[in-house]
Amino acid sequence: MAKSLTAQLDIATDLVTAYSLVTDESYVNDVATATGGTDVTVSVTPTHGGGADVVSSRTLPADVPSYAKAMIGETISLTETRTFGPAAADGSRDGTITVAFAGAPVVITGTLRLSAGGGGTLVAVEMTIKAAVPFVGGKIEQLCADQIEAALRQEEKIANSRV
Repeated sequence: MAKSLTAQLDIATDLVTAYSLVTDESYVNDVATATGGTDVTVSVTPTHGGGADVVSSRTLPADVPSYAKAMIGETISLTETRTFGPAAADGSRDGTITVAFAGAPVVITGTLRLSAGGGGTLVAVEMTIKAAVPFVGGKIEQLCADQIEAALRQEEKIANSRV
């Protein structure tokens, strides 16, 4: 069974500025580094219609219980891909997010939505976390969800410090 995660980031700026921020290579690099990433690489590729593909790869310390560390090792490498579509008439943007882990049986997929609200921009994130590990898959999914929520809170702080 998969774990669902819903989160929201509040960025105290308009949609255009928020989109420019979340598609800025230095911002994405700073977020990856602030959440413990090393060997960070980032690429931002504009897409047809004004969207963008944001791909970041990094290595993280495997801060996991011993039952998971035996499968993962001391570090884990991941590639996160956020794809943003063109702006709608109201400036909002829809997108997708995927996280692929090298050598780990975990898959994370989801959606993103940037919209006006809360006096600035709201980034709604909905993810599904699936760990294909007998007996402990649910524990690994919950562990991933907890770490993702912490990383999103860190990203929100970084975003608001830059606007």
